[in-house]
Amino acid sequence: MAIDLNTKPWYVAAIVGIVLGAAVFTVMHLYVFKDIKVEIGRLEVKIDDLEREIEKGLAAKADLPRLEEDIRNYEIELGRLRKILPTRRETDNLIKRAKQLTERGGFRLTRFTPGTYEDRGFYLEWPIRVGLDGTYHELGLFFDHLSRMSRIINVNDLTIKPLKRKGGDDTIHAEFVQRTFIYKDEVPETSETPETQE
Repeated sequence: MAIDLNTKPWYVAAIVGIVLGAAVFTVMHLYVFKDIKVEIGRLEVKIDDLEREIEKGLAAKADLPRLEEDIRNYEIELGRLRKILPTRRETDNLIKRAKQLTERGGFRLTRFTPGTYEDRGFYLEWPIRVGLDGTYHELGLFFDHLSRMSRIINVNDLTIKPLKRKGGDDTIHAEFVQRTFIYKDEVPETSETPETQE
C-alpha cells in the first residue's frame, strides 16, 4: 500500500523524512559506526600513551647534560679509586717503589718476598714479606713514605730486633708483612708474583 505524499500536507512529508532519517541514523550508529568508535577509542588511548612517552623523552633529553656530567664525575672517581685499589698491571710499579724507598732511606733491603694472592671477594690481598736493616729513625721515615703512596698498603706482623754486629750505622733489623690490595678487574696469575731475596 503506497502513500502518496504529494496529496498530503507538507508537514506529513517532513515527519516521514525525520522518522526515516532517525531510523537510518540509528541503524548506522548501532551497526556501522560502532566498530569505528571502538577503533577511534583505541587510537586515542595509543595517542595518549605516545604523548606520555614523548614527554618522558623530552624530560630525559633535558636531563642529558646533567647525566653526562655525572658520568664524567664517576669516571674521574673510578680513576682515583683505581689508584688506591689498582689492578695487577701495577704490581711491578709497587716493587720498584718499595725498592726506591729503601734506597732513598738508606736501608739495606734484606728480604722482599711477595706471597700468594688471597681472595677477599671483589679484591685480592697481596702480602709481601719485607726485611730491612737500618735505624729506628729510618724505619719511621720508610713507614711515613709508605703511607703517602696513592694505593692502600697495610703493615702487619712487625718485629724489630737489635743488630749485634759491630761497625756500620745499622742498629736494627725489621721484619714485617706489607699488604696491598688489587681490584679483581683482572685476576693475576700466580706465576706473575715475583720473588726477590737479597
